[in-house]
Amino acid sequence: MSATAKLRETVARELDKLPDEELTKLLDYIRFLKLKSLPDYEMDARFVSALETARQIARQEGITEGDIREEVKRTRNEI
Repeated sequence: MSATAKLRETVARELDKLPDEELTKLLDYIRFLKLKSLPDYEMDARFVSALETARQIARQEGITEGDIREEVKRTRNEI
């Protein structure tokens, strides 16, 4: 058995011991690691796509760019 296979087996055993309420945190961390390994151009493409999706949803909901700017201002003032 390769070292990688042994490591995967160990990770699987540890995962089985993890309390259910910690699984969400683990999944978040795994996704973070996967994103961190993407090349910059891929991250840029994902950001542009997500931004366009957010803008489409905002238009559908009647939220304007001005509404967003005002909300950002209010949020920054609360920090």
